[in-house]
Amino acid sequence: MRRGLAVLVTLTVLLLLLDVAGGPTGPVRSVGASVFGPMLRATSTDAGDPRDAELTRLRLRVAELEDERSAGEQESELRDLAQDHRVDVVPARVVAVGARDARGAVRVTLDVGSRDGVSTDRAVVSPDGLVGRVVSVSRWTSDVELLGASGTSVGVRVGTAPGVLAELSGSEPTLDERPGELAVRAVQEGRLEPGQQVRTLGSQDGRPYPPGLPVGEVVTAPQDATGLTAVATVRPVADLPALDVVGVVTGTTR
Repeated sequence: MRRGLAVLVTLTVLLLLLDVAGGPTGPVRSVGASVFGPMLRATSTDAGDPRDAELTRLRLRVAELEDERSAGEQESELRDLAQDHRVDVVPARVVAVGARDARGAVRVTLDVGSRDGVSTDRAVVSPDGLVGRVVSVSRWTSDVELLGASGTSVGVRVGTAPGVLAELSGSEPTLDERPGELAVRAVQEGRLEPGQQVRTLGSQDGRPYPPGLPVGEVVTAPQDATGLTAVATVRPVADLPALDVVGVVTGTTR
C-alpha cells in the first residue's frame, strides 16, 4: 500500500509540474485517471474518514468528465476542419512525447496505427490546422514529426490567393524567431507582410499535405534594400507544445 501511495504522490507532482510549465496535461490526466483511479480508491479507504474517500472519488470523476468534454469539443472542431477542406481524418490523441531539440518537442506518438487505416507520409492536423506528418506506423500507434523539426520543410502559399510561393521551416539564419515561431522563405518574387495567412501548397496526390490547410500567420517580415521581403517569421495556428486531440488525414473527400 505504501508503494501505491508513493506512485500516487509521484503522479500528482508530475501533473503539478506540467500545469506550471503549461504542458499538455490532458493525455497524462486521462492515463492517470484510468490507471491509478482504482488504486486511489483503494488507498483512500485506509484514510479513516469515509467522507475523504468519497471526496477523492468525486474529484477524480470530475477530472474524467472534464477530460471527456474537452476531447469531445476538439473532435467536433476537427470534423469541421476536415469537412471544410474535404479530407478524411482519423481522430487520435497524443499519448507520448518523443524526440526533442533546442526548440522543444519535435516528435509525438499517437494512439492510432495501421489497424485504424493510418500510414506514413500523411498530414496530421489539430482543430486549428497543420501539425506535422506521420513518419512511422505500428499496428497500434504512430509517430508524428512536428512542424519545424530540423531538416524538414513544407511548401506553402503566403497571403491571399494565389499567394506567394514559399518554403516553411523551423528556422532561418537571417531571422530572429521567438520561441514557438517558424520561418518562411519566398521562392518567387512577392511581398510578405505581417498578418498574412500561411496555407499548405499541397503535395502530389495530396500526400503528405493536401492543399489549403491552415499553417500559421506572418508575424514579422523585414524588408531588404529593394523594399521586398524574402523571409518572414510565422506563428503556427496549432499550439504544438500542448497538442491533445489531433486527426490523421487518410484521404480526400470527393
